Amino acid sequence: MSLQRPALDELLGQLREGDTVLVARFFRLSRSRDHVIHLVNSFHQRGIHFKALDLGIDTTTPAGKFMLSIFASLAEYDRESILEKTKAGQQLAAAQGKHIGRPKGLDAESLAKVKKALEKGLSVAETVTLTGISLSSVKRYRKHL
Repeated sequence: MSLQRPALDELLGQLREGDTVLVARFFRLSRSRDHVIHLVNSFHQRGIHFKALDLGIDTTTPAGKFMLSIFASLAEYDRESILEKTKAGQQLAAAQGKHIGRPKGLDAESLAKVKKALEKGLSVAETVTLTGISLSSVKRYRKHL
């Protein structure tokens, strides 16, 4: 899971004491309960307020801080539950012999076109132009050959 959030990093760099971070949906602030709690604690230490419009959370009050921790935990539970259900569905499909993921990258017709073009001495770029097959596919077929 990537924690690179350029817009959030830019926001955090611009915040000053007395500012209020206002979000329409609180779970969009962070990807995990621990991170959102860390952010809100950091805001509190820096004298920055946090408000989430969708849940009416206002961390300037003790009740708001309490509600934030409850909703952050619920959001994390929801994300983990979805991941668990997705994994179970994938395992069931695999057990039933269904293909999971991207389709195989080799198409016999395209492979034949690339093979013929390369046998004639055409470059990869010329093969792409001639066949209409993507550059990455032509390179993959060439590697396969």
